[in-house]
Amino acid sequence: MAVKSVFRFVDYRIIAHPDSEPTYAAQCLNPDCTWTLAPTADGEQADVDCMTHRADTGHGIFSRSYQQVAVVVPAR
Repeated sequence: MAVKSVFRFVDYRIIAHPDSEPTYAAQCLNPDCTWTLAPTADGEQADVDCMTHRADTGHGIFSRSYQQVAVVVPAR
């Protein structure tokens, strides 16, 4: 018995979901500090907030995160 298969190969791309905004968050990594930046859509303000924390405390090492909702669509 012969088996015949047809595979359709499709190229895909990944893009930001059009109905979402990216979010930025940060946390000070100084061992004695509990400062965190709640997720915000304003990336420039997130940077300013980290710089302000540095100016106020001298703490200069942060963990920063960027999160985005993405969607995979066929490439055209």
